[in-house]
Amino acid sequence: MNLNNQIELELYFADHFDTILFPVLADMYLEQNDLRRARKVCDIGLKHHSNDSAGLFILAQVERTEGALKEAEKILEKLLLHDRGHLAAIEMLCEIQTVLGRAQNRLLRSWKHVLLLDPNHKTAQDFVKKVSGKDDSQKPKTNTKTPRPLKAKPAISKEPPKEDPPPVIPVNEVSDPLKVSSRLATFTLVSVLKNQGLFSQALEVLDALEEKGENLESISLERDTIQTLIDRSKKD
Repeated sequence: MNLNNQIELELYFADHFDTILFPVLADMYLEQNDLRRARKVCDIGLKHHSNDSAGLFILAQVERTEGALKEAEKILEKLLLHDRGHLAAIEMLCEIQTVLGRAQNRLLRSWKHVLLLDPNHKTAQDFVKKVSGKDDSQKPKTNTKTPRPLKAKPAISKEPPKEDPPPVIPVNEVSDPLKVSSRLATFTLVSVLKNQGLFSQALEVLDALEEKGENLESISLERDTIQTLIDRSKKD
């Protein structure tokens, strides 16, 4: 059977609902933006293979596209319980959790998971560095409130601040490229990066969206918004 032939796959799937090949057909429907059929194939296939990571990932993409971010989040969390090496899934989970406004500690765990799979992931590096910097900057404050005997160890209490400057550097000044694939580039990802203060990376995603032929007016508005945020951060 030719896995690139949609008709052959449809005929085979009609006679074999339990086939492990269901994600291939579902992905074809997803590429065509036929979300109804993509969901139906995933629902049927996952009844027989409930932990299939490919099927769960496609279903999560369907939920995200339809705006059901909480459902997409649940599906991705289930996927990652069984397949912790699925980089695209944890990247999407980070994106969705940021849009949903999840707690910073929860986001930090997710981005650290990304780094475990891809140590050179620029967005994950920047986020972990930024959040860890905030956590470190709080340590001297707690130390100053400790009993006097502890203040006799200045070397220990003064070391954390020395590590603070790198995370405090405005993220928009980072020059390393994000290199987002055209498939991953979305306006949602732009919002994720913008909300985390990763302005230069957000602009790079907008460039990728422009190359894909996305709405130029929306791209222009986002660029103006990000530029305003950059100007404000420089004043601060």
